[in-house]
Amino acid sequence: MSFVPVASEPPPAPTPETAPPAPAPVTVETPPVDPPPPKPVEKAVKNIRVLNFQTPTYTQPADQRLKSEDIKTYTQRALQAKFALLRDALTAGLPKKSAPTDLCYFVVPEFFWNVNWDAVQKEDDIRVFSATCVVEVQKHVRALIALFPQEQYGKLALLPGTAQVLMKQLVNAGPAPLSDDESVDDEDLPPYEALNYVLVIDNFSKANPDGSRPISMWPKRNVSGIDFYTYGRTTVMKDGRAYWKVRLGPFNILVLKKSTTTAVTLADGKEIKAFDNDPLGGVPFGVDVCLDYALAYTEEEYLRMSQIEDTNYIIDFLIACGMTADPSTHKYLPSVQYIVRNDGMNATYPPPYESYSTYGTCEIFKLSAPEDKDGIALRPVNVMVPQTQVASPGPNSILFDSYFDVHPLGQYPSTDLPTEPLPSLITPPPPSA
Repeated sequence: MSFVPVASEPPPAPTPETAPPAPAPVTVETPPVDPPPPKPVEKAVKNIRVLNFQTPTYTQPADQRLKSEDIKTYTQRALQAKFALLRDALTAGLPKKSAPTDLCYFVVPEFFWNVNWDAVQKEDDIRVFSATCVVEVQKHVRALIALFPQEQYGKLALLPGTAQVLMKQLVNAGPAPLSDDESVDDEDLPPYEALNYVLVIDNFSKANPDGSRPISMWPKRNVSGIDFYTYGRTTVMKDGRAYWKVRLGPFNILVLKKSTTTAVTLADGKEIKAFDNDPLGGVPFGVDVCLDYALAYTEEEYLRMSQIEDTNYIIDFLIACGMTADPSTHKYLPSVQYIVRNDGMNATYPPPYESYSTYGTCEIFKLSAPEDKDGIALRPVNVMVPQTQVASPGPNSILFDSYFDVHPLGQYPSTDLPTEPLPSLITPPPPSA
């Protein structure tokens, strides 16, 4: 704003003999105005760290439930042990940072939170276990992120494996018959729906009014034949829908093959029917749980894609138990630059250690740019991102550390093939083991 002097009517001019010299004009300067501070320039290329936790999840130890233990107490005890394993892994590996990072992801395989279904002794155990698991897993995931605040550990996002529960579709459906009771037709078995889901949480998003962190739930859509004991993998049609015939403990039930559960985010005290997949800004990511990866991007998966906040995601996380990632044969959205796979299925070493199990597989691929950027496409040339073993917090459990750069949408990192072979990701046990 400028200040302009107001002119007043001048006095009569004096005679020339007595006229003083004309006064110099007075100039009132405009007060200086500080320029607005420059807007922060968003870092174009972001450095991402991935802590991949390799641990076996396909076969849970048998006979874990004590004879005198009720199903709820057993479930709480088993899940507490799983929380402790993740806590120990992050405590050991997270401080060992070898490069500056904008965001660190901690990734755990499918079925990590599963409890052996052999512990189910009667049908009501399914209800009690499922209700307990839903509450306890969320409690442990929230407790885990609270142990690693941003001020001390930097920005951290957890993709801490999946939990699998069952929900009875018809409360008044008949009881589940014993597995050796052949008097009940398959279509008359009680119907259930499986919820196999991952809870995603970070330590930097705006806190909820109660001080807790926003949390997102992403469900698996397709129930695989290995998700339960499918009793010969028999498909049963009931009311026009396809079910697996499943044996749990001593009885049989039906499990819907296609989940109807939708994603949800709890943020700012509200429940949002969507998945917040870009809390950092500039690094949107997708999550494929096992079989969903093979069916991603198809027209049948419109419901899945419609629930992702940013469908132009750059990192695709494959959280699996028995699903391989082959970037050269799998089609990807044009935005995807990296695939991060964490698989809990047992595999074998290459020769000469083929008889030793890896107890899971972790790998990261940097994808080449697509030839067609207008639709899903193959990526013919891809490079594996190196991973370094940094911790081994439990039996058969290894924490791998890796770093890569994420480029803005539409740009792709170089995929020049490495000149040297990658180091072995796992140290095999000695032949005498």
